[in-house]
Amino acid sequence: MKLHSLFLFYLTASRPLGYTLIGLALIFEGDGALFTSAFLTAGGFFDIGDMIILVFFSVFFGDLMWYFIGRKYISRFPKIARAVDKFARPFDRRISDNPIRTLIITKFLYGAHHSVLIRMGMNKIDLKKFIKGEFIALPIWIFIVGGMGYFSEKTLLPARHYLKFAEISLLFGLLGFFGLEYFLHRLSLRESQKNDVIS
Repeated sequence: MKLHSLFLFYLTASRPLGYTLIGLALIFEGDGALFTSAFLTAGGFFDIGDMIILVFFSVFFGDLMWYFIGRKYISRFPKIARAVDKFARPFDRRISDNPIRTLIITKFLYGAHHSVLIRMGMNKIDLKKFIKGEFIALPIWIFIVGGMGYFSEKTLLPARHYLKFAEISLLFGLLGFFGLEYFLHRLSLRESQKNDVIS
């Protein structure tokens, strides 16, 4: 029994349009877009092979874009630079000591990752090292977050009698996912603050 749709059917009726919208969402949002696209793929809206390729290259391109914004253009926008400084400064030591590990960790911290990518550009992290980190971090992130989105659609099978519409099921899945990410983000900030105090 497949879930019915209130509006997602219309959004995905044209596959090229659906893939284009998801690709743009992945560049500018990330986690929620990946979770949603995996959820919709599990529901039969998209092809899994096409979606994996789209996700990888969209996010890789997007992360490079944020990196080069930090490296080349952020100085032209002082207000944005101050906001990035506020969010990403706690990660400065991690960025310089182990940029690859930092890329992996911050992929799972909602609201911090784009700031850290810009900060890496601002700090002139070596581009080859950045790309190497991306090729390690991206498959891990796609597997975990995408897997959560994909299998959350499958695990809602017993509740489909009550959750008739895909959008309602997706909302429940996203709420749980963002709740977990918020908890991990707070935990990471506490750890960073403790390390700063110790040092």
